[in-house]
Amino acid sequence: MRKTQFTVVLLIALAAVPAAAQNTFRQEVVVTAAAVPVELGTVTRTLTVITRDQIARLPVQSVADVLRLTGAVDVRARGVRGVQTDFAIRGATFGQVLVLVDGVRLNDAQSGHHNGDIPVPLDAVERIEVLHGPGSSLFGADAFGGTINVITRRDAVPASGSIQTGSFGLVAGRGQVGAGHGDVRETLAVSLDRSSGFMVERGFVTGGVSSRTTIGRRGSVLASFVGKDFGANGFYGNAPSHEWTNQTLLAADQRLGSWAGWRVDSTLSYRTHGDHFIFDVRRPSLSENRHRTHAVLGALRASRGVGSRASLTAGVEGGGDWVRSTNLGDHTVSRASAFGEWRYAVRADTQLDASLRLDRYSEFGSAWSPALGIGWWPASSLRLRASTGRAFRVPTFTERFYSDPANWARSEVGAEAAWAGEGGADVFLSNDWTLSATLFGRADSDVIDWLRPTTAERWRTYNIRDVNTVGAELSARRTFPDGSFMQAGYTVLDVEAAAVTQLSKYVLDYAPHSVALAASVALPGALQLAPRLEYKHRTRSTGTSDYALVDLRVSRRFGLYEVRVEGTNLGGASYQEIVGVAMPGRAVTLSLAVRP
Repeated sequence: MRKTQFTVVLLIALAAVPAAAQNTFRQEVVVTAAAVPVELGTVTRTLTVITRDQIARLPVQSVADVLRLTGAVDVRARGVRGVQTDFAIRGATFGQVLVLVDGVRLNDAQSGHHNGDIPVPLDAVERIEVLHGPGSSLFGADAFGGTINVITRRDAVPASGSIQTGSFGLVAGRGQVGAGHGDVRETLAVSLDRSSGFMVERGFVTGGVSSRTTIGRRGSVLASFVGKDFGANGFYGNAPSHEWTNQTLLAADQRLGSWAGWRVDSTLSYRTHGDHFIFDVRRPSLSENRHRTHAVLGALRASRGVGSRASLTAGVEGGGDWVRSTNLGDHTVSRASAFGEWRYAVRADTQLDASLRLDRYSEFGSAWSPALGIGWWPASSLRLRASTGRAFRVPTFTERFYSDPANWARSEVGAEAAWAGEGGADVFLSNDWTLSATLFGRADSDVIDWLRPTTAERWRTYNIRDVNTVGAELSARRTFPDGSFMQAGYTVLDVEAAAVTQLSKYVLDYAPHSVALAASVALPGALQLAPRLEYKHRTRSTGTSDYALVDLRVSRRFGLYEVRVEGTNLGGASYQEIVGVAMPGRAVTLSLAVRP
């Protein structure tokens, strides 16, 4: 029935397309769907772009909140305001989604649970791009279900800020300032959030700072930090746990010049993540762990045009990850990569791209990641696209070496791989009205999961032979002349893992049905209304659950000032996005913002 409804909606949309519809879709430049920045109209993959204007208008307080707007990203939080969050796309587990900041890898080699520790305050975000499906041919390991790229602001922004207070003892503040002189521009953003929590050992204090220095078009330097101190009651077992994490990212990119028609760019980055975890604050000696991971990466990339219709990009990367841990021990993994991408405009309305990447690991051998895509505009108001590709992921240090009263990893687990494909259509009913539909599938092999035969035994890591996923994504967006907009997203999934005969911790815990609705409406009297609804139907090894979350922001401008009243989970839903981790009920906040 659901598949029939999906098809009917798509056919109606196609039939309603006016032949002369025009749009600016083709000209928007994106950076995540190819090896170099390209116009969105030439992209052969499903790509979601969330702009700074959308972020500013909706009731969101963290990058995790923003990603909920898509309906395609399954945001699974252990707390509000990005305290600790897992991301899943197209049925992939949290470790199978790659997170980037300005194209720099953020995925942590200790544990994928830290991939949500994004060291960029929300005010510093220019936009977020989500590439659906495999991305290993472009970015290497971990890009199974999708890739999330948080892109920071580079312009000299005027000073702005806000303060907020609300339920559960919440006090928060954030601000940003920018300056420029000649070719040099500097943007600085800070944030601080504090809450006493909605239950015992669920309070938190988080803070972040981000600095971006840009020197014309020649290069830029990013320095960012986030620190978190939070109660982790029930996060990893039935105990009042506590955790402290911090992440620092330093990255520099530079255009080195042009030689023989090749434009050469370089990137250098260093990232370090700290994690201090006490399983039971009543008995700290039972299990207390300290971990510190480091990652370095250097890359050279060269690109050039080939004739009037084609372009070629090639590059190399090298780097490594190492951990120093009281539980995991001391380990190092190094890697080297080479990649290339060919893009060819077959005709003015047809784009073909192919990419290939080889990654070589000191511990896990080599992995080839090819990809092929095609996009076709049969009319100015309709784009058809199809793509296929291979993805891979290597195990984290936790999946190989971790041990505590509830978990016992096996060091022999190996890398996992997948082949995936998709086909879809984008329909432009007018300049302001867009529909998209995509069918996709993925065949995984040797997927890493934590399994146990009974609840009385510890979880252990294994490579599962076969996991197959099929699904569909449907989205719609309408904008209005006054800046108001409405958007909706729906994702349906089916994950099969016949080889799993024990209790599964992650692979069989997914959302077969996800709905996301959001709007920003301008009302008389300078009022702004922004509702958001999220519905999830989850299936787990322990059963199923359904819940709906309703958030609302009402705001009014008074010159440079804006007063906002926000409510979250207004329906008071009792829900868990991760098994065993309760989430807060109804909450209300009041904030005052200064915005030029």
